[in-house]
Amino acid sequence: MKKEYLINTKTSKILYDKIKDLPIIDYHNHLSLDDIRENRRYTDIYDLWIKPDPYKHRAMRMCGVEERYITGDASSKEKFMKWCETIPKLIGNPLYVWSKMELERVFGIVDFQNEKNAEEIYKKSNEYLMANEITPKTLLKLFNVELACPCVSLTDDVSFFEGEENLSPSLRGDDIALPDKDVINKLSSDIKSLADYKTEISKRLDVMKKAGCKFSDHALDDGFLYYEDDGNNEGRFESILKGDTLSEEGKERFFSYMLTYMCTEYAKKGFTVQLHIGAKRETSTRLRNLAGKAGGFAAIGNSVDIKSITKMLDILEQSEGGLPRMVLFTLNPSDNAMISVLSGSYSKDGVSGLITQGPAWWWCDHKDGIMDVLKNITSFGIFSNFIGMTTDSRSFLSFVRHDYFRRIVCEFLGEKLEKNELMCTIDDLEKILRDICFNNAKI
Repeated sequence: MKKEYLINTKTSKILYDKIKDLPIIDYHNHLSLDDIRENRRYTDIYDLWIKPDPYKHRAMRMCGVEERYITGDASSKEKFMKWCETIPKLIGNPLYVWSKMELERVFGIVDFQNEKNAEEIYKKSNEYLMANEITPKTLLKLFNVELACPCVSLTDDVSFFEGEENLSPSLRGDDIALPDKDVINKLSSDIKSLADYKTEISKRLDVMKKAGCKFSDHALDDGFLYYEDDGNNEGRFESILKGDTLSEEGKERFFSYMLTYMCTEYAKKGFTVQLHIGAKRETSTRLRNLAGKAGGFAAIGNSVDIKSITKMLDILEQSEGGLPRMVLFTLNPSDNAMISVLSGSYSKDGVSGLITQGPAWWWCDHKDGIMDVLKNITSFGIFSNFIGMTTDSRSFLSFVRHDYFRRIVCEFLGEKLEKNELMCTIDDLEKILRDICFNNAKI
């Protein structure tokens, strides 16, 4: 058997060969809307490969690289060289192999990058970019992406998505669920009350749906608490309209109220809701000021307050439209079993996979993290309902992570079959793999 990265059994290789060329549906990412709108042509490897990727920035900081070579005023070539110097230190970290996979897939460069070959790779890559038109659209075609869903705000202009064959917006609703005065005015200058606000949200969701939106997303960060409506949210909204700052509990109560409302709207409009649970985003003030809020320095928060999650789901289930389809992402690995079990705690007649656990997310989307999620879903949930991989990335080259995931899930199932832990056939597993790696996200 030809050796394949992460593939160690004959059965795993057979399974991987059957599904490796499936198209990709990347239902949650943070790809640049400006680059997509303009179909930007990339002419420098740094701009394409390193600049948009906070994972790489984080690793460089961890290795002591000066910030001027990460987000500072150093030249593109200098920053590229520093990244290549960093790569050999990352053995065992997924960035080590992802970097090789990224350059091999796009540029045909098979050597591992280091300080010795960095200049040659920089030259060769840029020569390739000058000779070939590499844009968001050509990259989607190269990676066989059937659909990519970059995050947008409800206040964004999404008209350019209409008619796009393999792009649709994915709504990031946090700024709407807990707005400030500027966000409300951007949504509409005619909003005078909470009822007006909710009406405008519903109208904008129709605009999103027309543009092809099928997914929405909210972050339930470290410390998330869910509050039932206490009847005071009209007053809280009036305070926001005046530009006042709510108390911390006031913010939590208003967010809970709006999240509940928006999820009922998502259910009516057929959106799948993604809840990203457990990020600790407030860490280094210094790095936040240097690199912005998405600069790669967030952390894993405490275990989720399960009482808040279950109360929210219970209230939504009892609402007129019932629960929307939901994918729950956990950042704290200790929450995996807890979240997987919830897939059997709520249901809707005729709906398979109403509540499912999402793939290993953010700091957990390495082999060990992916395997842990796979084990929990097979033990506590329904594996065939699993929605599979998404990149959650700002880099177009991160689509290689789908291949990384497919190798791991094929190894997971192939090894189990060879150990006689599964009473099924290879054909049975192929069907499930096709669902996990493609069909289940095709909604």
